[in-house]
Amino acid sequence: MAKQPSHDVVSDLVDFLNASPTAFHAVDEAKRRLQSAGFHQLSERELWELQPGNKYFFTRNHSTIVAFAIGKKYVAGNGFYIIGAHTDSPCLKLKPVSKDIAKLMGSGERVLSVLEGALLWDF
Repeated sequence: MAKQPSHDVVSDLVDFLNASPTAFHAVDEAKRRLQSAGFHQLSERELWELQPGNKYFFTRNHSTIVAFAIGKKYVAGNGFYIIGAHTDSPCLKLKPVSKDIAKLMGSGERVLSVLEGALLWDF
């Protein structure tokens, strides 16, 4: 895989975030990107005919997406790795401009609203 310059990665992330104001939009955007990267959509209602070397995904309730790739040398019974993420929380949004924060915005600061229950750890 060719390494992208950091500004391209950041621009791609911003494009994804702009296309994904909700979990539903994030799943739709991820689905579009997976299909353009050669992933095949599966249905949970059908029998899966999985083949080594292929990439797959499925969605549930338009708010969950699961994607996976099977290595070309994979043999049934071997182990596998799982990586998980979620698209619903935290939902970071810039607060609308109000008189109370107008002074902050004039100084170059932005006020961020964390929607949903965020776990904000300080490591």
